Amino acid sequence: MASTPADDSTRERGPGEAFCRDCGAVIDARAEICPECGVRQRDPPKSSVDSALDDLFEGGNPFIAAVLSAVFPGLGQLYNRELERGLVFAVGFLVATASVMVLIGFFLAPAVWLYAVYDAYTRAELRAEELQRESGRDRETEISVSEAAGDEAAGDEAADHEESDDEETDDDREE
Repeated sequence: MASTPADDSTRERGPGEAFCRDCGAVIDARAEICPECGVRQRDPPKSSVDSALDDLFEGGNPFIAAVLSAVFPGLGQLYNRELERGLVFAVGFLVATASVMVLIGFFLAPAVWLYAVYDAYTRAELRAEELQRESGRDRETEISVSEAAGDEAAGDEAADHEESDDEETDDDREE
């Protein structure tokens, strides 16, 4: 006999089971879609190539940022999604290169180039730490939401248990 969603929501979840975030039915913890209500529980799995490309293009890799800035100053900052900084370094490098005509560019262009590489690297490290903190906060939120759902279920069970204890004491008094 198949159980209905109402029956599932009142029973305890076992190991490897979770509550649906929409209807509250007990489902497999690995389920992507609730079989009762059809609501997606989590994103579909990604391939390792997709996740590697996402990591590459989201910024925050200090080595890639430094290499891009070494190719042309400002590219590392653009990779870190800092448009203004990238444009400042690119224009600064072009101006410094143009000043080679008056001999100051021999010192200024390499200085701008090296500082652009350094800046791209350090800013990418900061961005990586920021992304890591954000992903940690997301995981904490998911955990606290699932714990809250578990606490509600435990509270309901405790209330049911107390009611059954009260009924027993009434029965004992009648005897």
